[in-house]
Amino acid sequence: MLAKVALFDIDKTIIRRDSMFLFLKYGLAAKPRSCIHLPALAWNLLLYKLGIVPAEKAKQYFFRSIAYMDETDLEAFYDRVLAPEMYQDALAEMRSRKKLGYRVLLVTASPVAYMKYFKKLACVDEVLGTELQRRNGRYTHRIEGKNCKAEEKVARIRDYLERHQLEIDFEASCAYSDCMSDLPMLELAGQRYLIRNAPIKQEGLEVMRWSS
Repeated sequence: MLAKVALFDIDKTIIRRDSMFLFLKYGLAAKPRSCIHLPALAWNLLLYKLGIVPAEKAKQYFFRSIAYMDETDLEAFYDRVLAPEMYQDALAEMRSRKKLGYRVLLVTASPVAYMKYFKKLACVDEVLGTELQRRNGRYTHRIEGKNCKAEEKVARIRDYLERHQLEIDFEASCAYSDCMSDLPMLELAGQRYLIRNAPIKQEGLEVMRWSS
């Protein structure tokens, strides 16, 4: 079935800041014992800067505190930190698209473990993102499968569409992101929006700015 789809990145597109850094700060405050992992984070960031380890491996260490958390903690992170960071213009855009009959998908490189709570918004149909391994009923910091970035976002979107027996109506669909690494996702839709304060020349992209 042909469907109008609205694709949204989350970090710096729907919310003002990068949720990975927000989660690190939240985890250290909520679970102080997770501070013991800070040296490992610093070491892996250094190795990444030196080109010794890939970004995905260094990225995992931002989520070490998640092993100390249950779903109540993760939902509280959404309620207390992520929701207040949301651009109200972005929320209005998602609601408008939903009212017009779009299927609204949020697609992020950040962990679904906490980004899934964006589904508390009635206008959001699904959240697709990086999966973390689970052990004894709790998430670990280790990424399961591929980091949901660039072409992997496209793979996740296509998998979702296949599972729901849908096909993107290219001309009617739209996609939003702050980052050019999301160009593969943006190219899935006929209407493509780059969320930026400064203009950028890129054929086929319309620069949009959220004012609030």
